[in-house]
Amino acid sequence: MAYETFDAILQTNGNFLGSFEEFQNNPPVKNGFDITSGVWIGKLPHKTNSGLIMDACEPAGYNFRPTRQFNCLYAFVRKLESDQYPSYEWDEDGVLRKIIFLSRLIHPTTISGQYSARMIFENSELQTVIPGHTQGFGTQVWIVAEEWRDWIDTTQAEALRDFWPRYAAETAPERVRRARARLDHALHNYYLDQRMISLVSSFESLLKVSQYKSEKQFCLRVSKLAELLGNPITEADALLTYKDRSEIVHGQGPTWNDVDAELMARYQQFELILRQALLKASVEPEFANNFVDDTVIQNVFGRI
Repeated sequence: MAYETFDAILQTNGNFLGSFEEFQNNPPVKNGFDITSGVWIGKLPHKTNSGLIMDACEPAGYNFRPTRQFNCLYAFVRKLESDQYPSYEWDEDGVLRKIIFLSRLIHPTTISGQYSARMIFENSELQTVIPGHTQGFGTQVWIVAEEWRDWIDTTQAEALRDFWPRYAAETAPERVRRARARLDHALHNYYLDQRMISLVSSFESLLKVSQYKSEKQFCLRVSKLAELLGNPITEADALLTYKDRSEIVHGQGPTWNDVDAELMARYQQFELILRQALLKASVEPEFANNFVDDTVIQNVFGRI
């Protein structure tokens, strides 16, 4: 028997619809855009209906078939190499998850494991759909915004394709990898107070060299990092963000239901700087060298 196996994860238009003007000027990446060997962005294989995959990923209920109010914009799809009957573990080596995270560094979207699946075909006929990571932490991703372009366009897909070989090589310093993990935790958290904690923790993974004078280390080095990226912020702005985090950690600051526009805007600004830094450190070895050890960090970003 000839088996074909594909892993897929779907981007829907269910969270941010986007404006018509945005859709015209920066439309979603076109069908069949290759990222690397066997991985593409576009439609599902063998003309598979995306609704069938979403049905397979949702709780079945009983006598319950409401009309879905959103559609699939595109999918990240990976064809597995073996023609033998596969295991049931979606994305078992983590390649799709790494590609998705890299896409978030370029432009965050709400694509998530909520609609992920392994599809098994026999002689080009769909036989089995196995839900992927559809439950538990990490099932959904959130964007801190009232409006957002919730898709990647062709230019961003081209960047993803070009950056992937360098990202996949995993040559980034350990500090960068730790910071990426903490940012990933922030992106999977709905509540802004919890996201702020993970955001600051990610910056500290990059820039903190001792347990003393943590606040001063954060303010000085984050502002230096932002300047290096061409997206300057002041030490005073960094101090506000650090105080937001400290008040939350110590039970004094804003809670999930007490978030104002100013706090949201500040979070967005610092998340952007962090994404820019982690992307650059992940794909540009020269920039990554700024984070190889404590001495270099102090030389580049300042001593306290």
